Amino acid sequence: MDYNEAYARALRLLNIRFLSEGELRRKLQVRGTGNEVIDDVLETLRQEHFVDDQRLAEAVYAYYARKGQYGHRYIVSRLQKRQLPVPENTPCVDEMTVAEQLVSRRFKEGTEPRKIARFLQYRGFSPSVIREILSGFGW
Repeated sequence: MDYNEAYARALRLLNIRFLSEGELRRKLQVRGTGNEVIDDVLETLRQEHFVDDQRLAEAVYAYYARKGQYGHRYIVSRLQKRQLPVPENTPCVDEMTVAEQLVSRRFKEGTEPRKIARFLQYRGFSPSVIREILSGFGW
């Protein structure tokens, strides 16, 4: 695939969904584009502000934080899956508040503590927050 075809393909892919450089590189490689052509296309897209990993990482982090259902670790794993850096300027999720709200909405009074701990762990909350939540309920 030459430069013009690769550039057109990249624009079509970016029209569907914002992609990180790594995701875009992988999708172009699958279609048989050479690394030199991909590097040139990505450089052009960076200059045109179509690809900006830092901006995308901040938007993805803010999206998951706004949902109010996930801890910092979960959000970081989602960023890593999309090959994005962890944004430094974005404020971290207030895990304690989010975890308390989740537990109060999801579980009844007599729920087994291990079930709550496992739920919070799968949602990416830190062990210290989980311990504090469970101790707040008297466990």
